[in-house]
Amino acid sequence: MTTILGKSIRQNSDLRAHRLALAQHPNVYEEDLPRLPETLASHLKNAGFTGAATRAAQPLVQKMVLLLFDAQTRRPLFHVESDLPFCWNAPLHWDTNYIRYEWGHLRSRNQNTDAEDPTNLALCSARCNQHVQTSMDIDEVRDWLRGSRIADRIDDVLSRRARLFGSTEWTSLIEELRLLKSSRGVKSK
Repeated sequence: MTTILGKSIRQNSDLRAHRLALAQHPNVYEEDLPRLPETLASHLKNAGFTGAATRAAQPLVQKMVLLLFDAQTRRPLFHVESDLPFCWNAPLHWDTNYIRYEWGHLRSRNQNTDAEDPTNLALCSARCNQHVQTSMDIDEVRDWLRGSRIADRIDDVLSRRARLFGSTEWTSLIEELRLLKSSRGVKSK
């Protein structure tokens, strides 16, 4: 048992065992995808998409998750290939054999007022969100890690995201989400 914030938590794994379990799981990066639309909806509501949590918005929010995930080559933001993953979960979830994603903020919410905008959100592992980005803006992280494989990965993902955000598929999705009202998930006129 481990105690975190005053709660006893059963921890079935140490970090190396957790990383080995992640490396051996064939769907390590996809298994958590069904949970993500609900977590994204709360960020979207905070960004002014008032209907994001409605039933009518669910397919749109799910599509947004997949578009963002595809722009990251279906991996966590700071992923680099290795025998053992460099992206892993918080200790609370070391007993899972897949990545439990967190929504990271490319422009830190500690430094920016528009942090919840969907173009600012990225899928991160807990380890990378807390220990690599550490509340810095992504440009600061890229500068700090210049010349590393992580900096190259950041450049690649940001280029893919720029193409996504300039696409008609993305702009149409954003417009559809903006049209949904919170009351019943009906489109406004």
